[in-house]
Amino acid sequence: MKNLFPAIALLSLVSCKKELPKDPPINEVSVKEEGTDTIKSKTVKDALYMEFKPKTISNLKISGFDVSKAFSIGENTIAVGSYSALDGKITLPDTEENFGKRLLLLNNKNQIIYTSQGSGEAYLYEPHFYKNNQNGNIIIVCQQAFEYFFGGDAYLLQSGTIKHIGNLDIEPNNEEKSLTDILKIKESKDEIIFTFNADSLVLKPGNEDIIIKNNNNTQYIYNHQSLKLHQ
Repeated sequence: MKNLFPAIALLSLVSCKKELPKDPPINEVSVKEEGTDTIKSKTVKDALYMEFKPKTISNLKISGFDVSKAFSIGENTIAVGSYSALDGKITLPDTEENFGKRLLLLNNKNQIIYTSQGSGEAYLYEPHFYKNNQNGNIIIVCQQAFEYFFGGDAYLLQSGTIKHIGNLDIEPNNEEKSLTDILKIKESKDEIIFTFNADSLVLKPGNEDIIIKNNNNTQYIYNHQSLKLHQ
């Protein structure tokens, strides 16, 4: 009888061990959770700006302003052109420091609510449009050129208002392509990031002291206060 009690105790212990559920390895669970969180944050925080072509407006008339191109975006109109010159001379509102082709924003009554700085003697000031489909914001990049391309001005169109965020003073090291041919834009957290799909880049393309460099993740980053080059 004395030998029976240890045997019963041992049998009970073995039975309890068999009934215990198997927990998954701790490392495996943590890896899965981290992976899920990473995917969610990328989906929420990162958004690409996709290039699109808004509806064009023909024969738009603005008093004293020669319209070269005009586009309809929501209730607003984007127009590009220049103020009319008198006998080939600069006249107000142009000045010797602020003249040339420029961008205008008009409201639904065709009233001018924004006028950009003039682009000087640039032959080309051509707007390209990029939209963030998550928040509806639009980036406008006006490609500039003389006999050659020399970067572009970037604007942020948001809820019917527009802001000049800076100049992208950069071009591909390829005369057959322009900035807007290689430009990629995304929004991540509180920044808008401009990257360039080219192996070699030209910095300060409109200046005498140009810099040719390999594209090692060269970026312009706008933090809603300033636009800065990172290289």
